[in-house]
Amino acid sequence: MSRFCVIFTAVAFLAFPDVFLFPTERRRRVSRVPRAVSENDAVPRPELPNSTELMCRQAAESVMRAYRDGYTRQAVRLRLDAAYSGQEDLKALLKATLPLAKSFATKLWNGEALRDLKTSLVDDDVTTLLYREADNALMDAAVLYLPSREVVTSPKFTNFFQSMGDRLVVVTNTENAAAGWRVENMGADFYDGSDLGLEVCKVFQQQSYYYQLVPINNWQVTFFRAYPHPWELWIEDLEFNLVKLGESERKPSYDQIMAWMEAYEERAGVQAFQKVGKLLRDNQEKLDPNEAGLAVGT
Repeated sequence: MSRFCVIFTAVAFLAFPDVFLFPTERRRRVSRVPRAVSENDAVPRPELPNSTELMCRQAAESVMRAYRDGYTRQAVRLRLDAAYSGQEDLKALLKATLPLAKSFATKLWNGEALRDLKTSLVDDDVTTLLYREADNALMDAAVLYLPSREVVTSPKFTNFFQSMGDRLVVVTNTENAAAGWRVENMGADFYDGSDLGLEVCKVFQQQSYYYQLVPINNWQVTFFRAYPHPWELWIEDLEFNLVKLGESERKPSYDQIMAWMEAYEERAGVQAFQKVGKLLRDNQEKLDPNEAGLAVGT
């Protein structure tokens, strides 16, 4: 009998993705600023990835480093905007980005001993299980992509997580799920009043890889973390150069981010209207070329 649990409903296999450049990489004119050296730099510290292929490889390598350090349950966030930039349609998000999750899953264990990658939709929304079946059962791994709160706290998956024993299990892009949640919120996103959400967050609290671009305080802000290195926070300055605001052992809080931003803006003499103007240009570049032309009256 296959080690893969057959209770899930299969979905069609999608082709692996082309290599996409992230939108900001298409316009950046200046190379990244040097990083400070940390005590973990015996493991080479990766640069911010400029393609989805490199991102998936970095994520797999970070997860395997953490696994070898004893973390069998982990969380990962992949940056998805190169493959899908929409906001509303979760089914379209899954279709466009599932190849990235598959690319990540196949790169675990450096791609060694891979027999099959089984992909199944496990709820009525977009929660998808990717099961890496290996020649050696100890190298099996499960990647739960876009997992909703209801799925990860269900008896079915509680039992599944336990049945995996010391084999690797990764929850990926929990924030983008139909019922999204964040492991660092320690159950606050789970509204049923039980302790199940807290327990799930404790189990998967090791965030081994995190790459996300989000606007904060009128800046394009990049969160980046690759185990075992610290969390890094970057902004794209007024000239489209990457500037690192700071790094920390834990994911920086909102108050820490605002303090770093205020210090940078004072040091660089940045005015509020300059930030707003840049953010408007950033949003303009996300438009279809024809829409962008209309927007500027050409």
